[in-house]
Amino acid sequence: MKMKLLMMSMLFGIFTYSNAQSMGDLTKAAGSTATKQATSVAASSFDVAGVSNQVMGYLSPKLKISDAQKPAVNSVVNEMLNKKKNVLPLAVTDKAGYASKMTGIRDLFPTKMKGVLNAGQYTQLLGLLPKSAASISPLTKMLF
Repeated sequence: MKMKLLMMSMLFGIFTYSNAQSMGDLTKAAGSTATKQATSVAASSFDVAGVSNQVMGYLSPKLKISDAQKPAVNSVVNEMLNKKKNVLPLAVTDKAGYASKMTGIRDLFPTKMKGVLNAGQYTQLLGLLPKSAASISPLTKMLF
């Protein structure tokens, strides 16, 4: 009788242990799937064309961008937005990596614009650049 009770207890323990292990595997798989979905949603929901239009609509009158400069400025803006779109998945999975890469993009933007704008426009641009993500400007959507 004692032997039967001991055997039943051992079987119950093994069953419980294996069931707990498989639940852990399911939880990990579900978490991984959720992260992948959040990452793809973050990248796919970022509207490069829409933000580009907002940024160009903001910069053009403020910097008095000429018709000759518009294609080059638009190209730089789209390049920065596409770089951000490629980095966006890190915002979910690796916040420090995202912050680091976005800092690089923020630093690259004025450098690229310097070659397109004249000295007066460039000085004005530096004054327009947002200092933090809390700023309400279309440039914030691009640079943070």
